[in-house]
Amino acid sequence: MNPKLSSFEPQKQQADSHSIAAQVSPSVTQAEYADVFAEGDEASFAKAATLMMDLPVSQPEAVPTETLSEPQKYIQGVVQGKQAFIITNLPDESQTLAQPQMVWTIGRNREAAIPLRDRAMSRRHAVILYIQDVGFQLIDLNSMNGSFVNGERLQQRHILKDGDRIRVGSINFTFYVSHRSRALTAIHPEVLARFNTAEPHAGSFVDYAELEDPEVLFKTRQ
Repeated sequence: MNPKLSSFEPQKQQADSHSIAAQVSPSVTQAEYADVFAEGDEASFAKAATLMMDLPVSQPEAVPTETLSEPQKYIQGVVQGKQAFIITNLPDESQTLAQPQMVWTIGRNREAAIPLRDRAMSRRHAVILYIQDVGFQLIDLNSMNGSFVNGERLQQRHILKDGDRIRVGSINFTFYVSHRSRALTAIHPEVLARFNTAEPHAGSFVDYAELEDPEVLFKTRQ
């Protein structure tokens, strides 16, 4: 084999891949994925072209380091009998989303159940749905940059488990699911009255150890 031809071939392949990527999508930096229309019009942002991310199809996902200034993003599915709803802070504010068909769309479209300002996300990117006796599922809607669960790109619908790490566009979050609920016993009326009537002044300290029987906090009226 000619050593000159051997050294030239990888460079040619790399140049070809770059030219193909340039035809598909403009080159952007990671910072641009987050929100290039931060000060722009919502409608213009929703209609803008999706930016293609230069990511491998499948790779182990590094767990991001959370900071106090950046609370962990999540979606929590809650099942109550035959009904289900989700709680999420993805749109930067925690909210409960109840949908009659138990289907929640995710995308850059403003009409999505969970609209996200991320140029790496397609307008209609993915769907989370709940099916009784099956559970919560994530479906990718043939998005440009794909949807990932625990580092694996989805090729078909995926049944979500508690603690799954999900990436859509350039946004990472954790999925939690709650199938069980339990009713707790009432606090003893004397203790409840103490909690409700105590109105300390600013800077003052209320010592709840004053209760004659601290165990009364865990007892109910007989």
